[in-house]
Amino acid sequence: MNYLIRHFCVLLLVGLTLPLLAQQREILAQSIQERVETTIFSSDTSPKGYDVNDVLSAESPSRFILKYNEVGIPIYEVEIPRATKSQYGVSMHWKTTGIVHKGDVLLARITMRTLSARQESGESVVYYYFQEAQGSFDKSFITQIGTVEEWKTFNIPFVAQKDMKAGEAQISLAFGSLAQHVELTGIEVLNFGSSIRIEDLPETHFSYAGREADAVWRQEALQRIEEIRTSPLSIKVVDAKGKPVKGAEVEVTLQKSDFIWGTAVRESLFAKDDAESKIYKAYLKEFFNTAVIENGFKGKGVWNEELKQNTLLSFDWLRANGFRQRGHNLVWPAWKFNSSFIKNIAIRDKASFDRYIKALFYERMAYTKGQFIAWDVVNEYMHEKEFFQYLPHDVMVDWFKLAHELDPDAQLFINEYGMLNCVQSPQNIREYIDTIQTLRSKGAPIHAVGIQGHIGRQPRNPVQVITDLDLFIPMGLPVQITEFDINTPDEELQADYMRDFLIAVYSHPVVTGVTLWGFWENAHWKPDAAMFRKDWSAKPSATVWREWVKGKWNTHDKKVTNSAGKVNLRGHLGTYAISVSYKGKVKELSCQLGKDGESIQVVL
Repeated sequence: MNYLIRHFCVLLLVGLTLPLLAQQREILAQSIQERVETTIFSSDTSPKGYDVNDVLSAESPSRFILKYNEVGIPIYEVEIPRATKSQYGVSMHWKTTGIVHKGDVLLARITMRTLSARQESGESVVYYYFQEAQGSFDKSFITQIGTVEEWKTFNIPFVAQKDMKAGEAQISLAFGSLAQHVELTGIEVLNFGSSIRIEDLPETHFSYAGREADAVWRQEALQRIEEIRTSPLSIKVVDAKGKPVKGAEVEVTLQKSDFIWGTAVRESLFAKDDAESKIYKAYLKEFFNTAVIENGFKGKGVWNEELKQNTLLSFDWLRANGFRQRGHNLVWPAWKFNSSFIKNIAIRDKASFDRYIKALFYERMAYTKGQFIAWDVVNEYMHEKEFFQYLPHDVMVDWFKLAHELDPDAQLFINEYGMLNCVQSPQNIREYIDTIQTLRSKGAPIHAVGIQGHIGRQPRNPVQVITDLDLFIPMGLPVQITEFDINTPDEELQADYMRDFLIAVYSHPVVTGVTLWGFWENAHWKPDAAMFRKDWSAKPSATVWREWVKGKWNTHDKKVTNSAGKVNLRGHLGTYAISVSYKGKVKELSCQLGKDGESIQVVL
């Protein structure tokens, strides 16, 4: 508890310090500053000299505010109410104040933070680009930047593609990719001419605290894994007379971990038998013990006949190949995630709306009764609330009761994002827990808690992930990471955080599983997050999964019995196949290794 108090105090201090960080922008090294030939733009000297493009202005305009901090540094606050068809739909532009020659080495710098962003990772999506100010608007450079709540300075080196006089080029930022609210400061472009090589300029890379090889938290977590995820397995081999057999070879193999190591699967890949489909299924069987059909059991998908058929084919293949299956999801309470006519039903007749939703339960769960180990009954309630304009919040209690009635054996989850990946995670978790406790107090059979773990370019300190999970302990409910991915082009960062995130959650006693939201780039909602590239070459994150999930945490051992006829080992919890051989005699059996351990006697 003292540790949790100290951690809370640190978070409070960070929150109080944030307003000061805009004036503490990352300083450029003196050796680099000395080689700057000219500053072709600085918003500190031209704060009001920007133009705005806003395609939303006619209906719900975006907000652009210029303000100043306590020491007079300009800060731009930009709030976008919704995503536009193009990322360029909402943008800001500043004209350069200096000359640029083709081939000049330039360094753009910008400091920003995210106040809110309407996506699962909580990360903003902003495009920086340098282009002609008129005519063809040819771009010399474009790149994506984005942050979470902490201020971050971006160093962006690039090369000018043509000669341009002062004012003929512009610095631009595009915000239209999603609804978001950001603050920006320190926007400048430095021109080094030919005085420096582009590779010698600083370029912003992301990392995270706790990444170091000798991190203390990691060693502590690995020790916890040994304590809570493994137990002793003792096997004694005797002959027909009960005499111990020395020298018998005993092989033990974990066939299926109790822990959920899962992934979302793309339905269309089960409807065909081409090379890609075969590779996909092979890696699915190698890497995972549990699967969730990505889209086919969602409300919107039920009415698409092709998707429905592909879903049933996927369902049958997964069942035939021994996969545990999760269901996702019964209610996703926003119009955009459902058939287009649902809103009209809701407006016309609330009772009919409620009956319609419940009818979907009957339709989908008729296929899955007794076959799914779990269902996400309500998905993203904290963020998607449109249904509750027409239905009372307590209707969720009825939904959980109905799901339990239709499949008493399925573990019922509520599922939500905004957890484990941002400064606001503890606050979000407390609100989430309050919702769950309220629903359960009214009789909702919520058996487990689903947490989405969509990570952006700035991963969260694994220590904070662990302390965030601690908040769930008093509830006494199991927790699963139901949707996990790391969306970054930095493959080494992705791999390191894959390792550390898995270690963190596997070491936590409330967590019972991790499900990736896809694993192949050609079948992934965030292609950069995949473990396998389009050509099926493995990224470093796939190597991490093999090393830890399929290696260190997948017990496979061979030992020879001692003079007492015994072998003793520790294994990860789950179902085991045991093979005993001695002088041509072979006996095979299975056992379930639980937390209390297992002792088995084998008679040859």
